[in-house]
Amino acid sequence: MIDCLIAIFILGMGAVSYYSLLPVVKQSHMIAQQESKVGQMCTRVVEEFSMLKSSQVTASTLSQLNLIDPNQTNQPWTFSHIPLDDGTDYSPAKELINGVGTITTSNIANGSVLITITISWNSPTGAKRSYTTGTVVGGYR
Repeated sequence: MIDCLIAIFILGMGAVSYYSLLPVVKQSHMIAQQESKVGQMCTRVVEEFSMLKSSQVTASTLSQLNLIDPNQTNQPWTFSHIPLDDGTDYSPAKELINGVGTITTSNIANGSVLITITISWNSPTGAKRSYTTGTVVGGYR
């Protein structure tokens, strides 16, 4: 009888341990999904910029090409509400909690432009997260 009680206790402790991990696993999964979406968004923006000449990296040109939000003149430019896919409304503001995408540029040697792309958002826990990448357009390419 005592052996049976000990076995039930051990089994119960195992079940409690297993079920206490489920919220952590779910939260980790949600964070991984968000980071995957952000990586895809940044890759899409880098691909769009890689087709441009360095002289085309201006607010008016980027706005005409629908790469930044409209009516912007000063950096950092935002692309929070720009759909990054023709078939869906896949944008940082729609896909992420408080998602904001920004683009900054700086001129470097040989007529090239360094483009830095950052997406910031809140994770499911409320922590502020961000992902930054970039590319070079122009002479170094």
